[in-house]
Amino acid sequence: MAKKIGIAALSAFIWLEPASALDLSVQPRFKSGIQYYEYERESFQSVVQGSQGQFIESLGKAKIRNWLPFVSGGATVFIDRFFVDFNVQHSFDGEDRSNFNNQDFVAGGNSLPTDTIGRTSNTINANFDRLEWAISVGFEVYDNLVLFAGYKQSTTDFNTDIQGDFNSLQASNMIPIPFLTGSYTGELDLELEYDGPFVGTSYNWRIKQGFMDGALSFNFAAAFLDGTVDLNFRNVVANTVSGGTSFDFQSLSENQWNDIKGDSIGLSFGVAWRGITPISGLTYSMGVAGYRYEFDSNNSSDFNETQVRMDFGLAYAFDI
Repeated sequence: MAKKIGIAALSAFIWLEPASALDLSVQPRFKSGIQYYEYERESFQSVVQGSQGQFIESLGKAKIRNWLPFVSGGATVFIDRFFVDFNVQHSFDGEDRSNFNNQDFVAGGNSLPTDTIGRTSNTINANFDRLEWAISVGFEVYDNLVLFAGYKQSTTDFNTDIQGDFNSLQASNMIPIPFLTGSYTGELDLELEYDGPFVGTSYNWRIKQGFMDGALSFNFAAAFLDGTVDLNFRNVVANTVSGGTSFDFQSLSENQWNDIKGDSIGLSFGVAWRGITPISGLTYSMGVAGYRYEFDSNNSSDFNETQVRMDFGLAYAFDI
């Protein structure tokens, strides 16, 4: 199945002056701010037909969200109306708790005398951070109207504790089986990675009125990315009660589920103000931008990432 990751590409960090004033110049910058981050795994149902019968899994939604501080830095090199830009951003640790339920149906087969249903109530305690970088090239096609294209990569790492309660029952009364109930605890590492090209446009509206001296920028971008999900369960321990007897067992102590692939298309939009300071070449900026990532895989590992960023930054341009 083709896989999609919707993705918010990149706000324009580009602020071009008229070409006549720029032969070759460099503009480094630094920004800091806060972003709302949300990870939501969609509910789904998957069906697998095996030699032992049919397995059906239904999984409920899980949502993790928090406000994350971040820092970013980069630089733009201008050559007349052309430019090359590089940017890197790190979002610091966030944490949240999410609850979700799932149900497994297993049809009776050669080794299972009857259909069974298993139900689990789960809780995830997550800590996470995010790193991304992008490089782009662009051209001022008209006064203050910019077209750009580039390549970006982002990685989100989750370190989680998981716990839950489970029980099973027979779906058919033909052959009775013991009722099973219990609880489990463990750890889950999850890494989401995207990379690929993006294209976009930015328009800078020059404003000089009273104390306001600067430019208001509107930018829009679309990205076409490949995605990879890596899962690793660790130290999963369950305590069960079956037929009145209690016992412990350990499973999935090192069960890696790697390289779940996907592809995506997504959109981003941002608005920013850059003001001129009394110091020649020094400007400040304030902005807000929204991003959307949607992952769709062929094994139902579907999820969305949403980000809303607010930042403040300084940039200094100098000729070479």
